[in-house]
Amino acid sequence: MEGIANEACSPAGHWGLGKPIAFYDDNHISIDGDTEIAFTEDVIDRFEALGWHTIWVKNGNTGYDDIRAAIKEAKAVKDKPTLIKVTTTIGYGSPNKANTDSVHGSALGAKEVDATRQSLEWPYEPFYVHEDVKSHWSHHVPEGAALEAEWNARFVEYEEKYKEDAAELKAIISGELPAGWEKALPTYTPESPADATRNLSQQNLNALAKVLPGLLGGSADLASSNMTLLKMFGNFQRAHLRSRMFVSGLGNMGWVPSAMALPFTALVFSLTVLLSLFSLTT
Repeated sequence: MEGIANEACSPAGHWGLGKPIAFYDDNHISIDGDTEIAFTEDVIDRFEALGWHTIWVKNGNTGYDDIRAAIKEAKAVKDKPTLIKVTTTIGYGSPNKANTDSVHGSALGAKEVDATRQSLEWPYEPFYVHEDVKSHWSHHVPEGAALEAEWNARFVEYEEKYKEDAAELKAIISGELPAGWEKALPTYTPESPADATRNLSQQNLNALAKVLPGLLGGSADLASSNMTLLKMFGNFQRAHLRSRMFVSGLGNMGWVPSAMALPFTALVFSLTVLLSLFSLTT
C-alpha cells in the first residue's frame, strides 16, 4: 500500500534487474480492518506493468513446496525482477483472532496464545527451537563458508590476471581514494569570473569523475538544469552498464541515493527539503 515501494520497484523493472526477488504478504488486513476499505488495486497487474515477473502462491499458510517452487522459478528469470505474491491468513492458528485486524500490531494475550498452541498442536515451552529447525538452518553455515571461500579464490585468480582492475575494485569497495585525487580539482581565485554555483559544481564533478572511478550520481529529471551531468559518461541503462548517471523521476530520486549510496544526487532545493521532511515522518 505504501507508494515508496512502487517508486523503488519502477527503475528495477526499467533496468531489467534479474536478481531482486520481492515477497508480498497478501493477508488483506491492516490495523483499521480489511485493506479493501482503501486498497483494491491488483498488485500483480501493477508489478507486471512495471516490468516485473510475477508469481502467485495461493496457500502461504502451509504451501511450503509451492513457496520453494516459486523461489526456484524466480531465480531462473534473469532479465527482470520477480514479485512473489503469497496469500496468507494473518494470525494463522489463532482460533479467535486469525484473519482479523485484532491480531495486527497487537499481542494475542495469554489465553489466546494457549488456545493457539493447542490449535497448532505445539506443546513446547515459549521460545523453544525444535531440533528439526536447527538442523534445517545449520547446514547453511558450512554452505555459506564454502561459497565465500570459492568467491575469494576466484577473486585471487582475477586479481592475478587483471591487477589494475582488481585494485580499482578493492579501492571502491573500501572507500579508499587514489593518491593525489584532490589535484584534479579546479582552482579559483578572487579574480576568477563570476559564475553560478551549479556551473562550478559541474566543473568539479566532471574533474573528479576522471580520477574517481566510483563516482556515480543522478538527478531527478533536472541534470541539464542543476548541472550534474557527467559529460564523459552516459545514462545508466540495461544496455549501458558502464555509465555513471542514474536518471529517475522525482519520486524515485527520494530513495535512489539512500538505497544505492550514491556519492551525489540533485533536486531543486524545495523538493530536497520536502523529501527530507517526508523521510522523517515515514
